[in-house]
Amino acid sequence: MEINYRMSESNTKPLEIDVSLSDDGVYIRRDVKEVEVETMNGQKVKKYQYQEAFLTKSEYEAYSRELIAKTINGEDNSQAYADYKRKLDTPIEYPANGFTYKPKWAETVYAGLLQKGAMLPDIFPLPIYDSTETEERMQKMTMQELITLSIFLATAQERFFKEYKEAKVGL
Repeated sequence: MEINYRMSESNTKPLEIDVSLSDDGVYIRRDVKEVEVETMNGQKVKKYQYQEAFLTKSEYEAYSRELIAKTINGEDNSQAYADYKRKLDTPIEYPANGFTYKPKWAETVYAGLLQKGAMLPDIFPLPIYDSTETEERMQKMTMQELITLSIFLATAQERFFKEYKEAKVGL
C-alpha cells in the first residue's frame, strides 16, 4: 500500500497513530524529530517536525495488517527504511562490464545460483542478465565471475544499510 506523507509540524509531540482527531479516519506519522526554532521575537521554542498521512478507516485497516507483517519481517515505517529498500531495487553499474544490476539480487538471485553451482558445477557458465533483461546485455559468467559480481552487490547492500542506520539514528 502506497501512502502519501506530507511534512507537518506541531508544538506538541504527536502520537504516531491518532484515531481521535477525525471520525472519518486515522492520522499516521513517522520520523518525528524535536527541533528548536526561533520565533519572530527571538524566543527559542521546541517544535516537532514529522511526516503525516491521513487514511480512511478501511485504508488504515489494510495499512495496519501490512505494518504487522513488516514488523514480523524486521521492517519499519521510516522514510530512511523506504529509501534503503528503494536503493536495493535501483540498478547500479558494475565496473567490470559496464552493465547494471540490482543490489538485492546478491541475496535473492545469485546466492541461490551459486549454491546450485557448488552442487552442480557443470551448470557454469550461466547466462546472467543485467537490469534491462535484454539479450544484448546478457553475459555468460563463470562461477568465479558470479561470485565477484555478488560480492560487489553485497558490498553495496552493506553500504546502503549503514546509511539507513545512520539516518535512523538521526531521527
